[in-house]
Amino acid sequence: MREVYYIYNNEGIAATIFLSILQRIKNLDVSRACLILPFLFEDSMVLALKRLEITPTYSLEQFMTENPRLFVSFNKRYLLLLPVMINSLMILENTAQIKIGRDITGMSVLNIDSNESLGERFLAIEDAIPNLLFLLEQRTTLQLYKTLNVPL
Repeated sequence: MREVYYIYNNEGIAATIFLSILQRIKNLDVSRACLILPFLFEDSMVLALKRLEITPTYSLEQFMTENPRLFVSFNKRYLLLLPVMINSLMILENTAQIKIGRDITGMSVLNIDSNESLGERFLAIEDAIPNLLFLLEQRTTLQLYKTLNVPL
């Protein structure tokens, strides 16, 4: 099971996700980046995020309350995906696509857009990214870790 999980959730798609996110926001806190893949590498989570009707008052807590089964294994996914996240960021830094300092900064002129050559799975993830960013931007990184019950 673990091998299949890593084949399906690999550094290539993770790197593409991070580049897509960095096209939308210029900097990303490294601690916050660790939270991205547990959301976007879970197909049912992506589907729920895509269907989300965002209002200015909608919150992560509300999303969690409406979808409790999606968060049962969040910590496990968080821990399993840390190596994938680290490897994908290292690949991007070594190819001068990003710069990792206090924050992760996009350096690439490569434009990740929604086209069919990146695959159906990435297209679904790409559709979910704006809603995820909306939910995550409402809280500090510390608040996110507490809300998601991720041990620090």
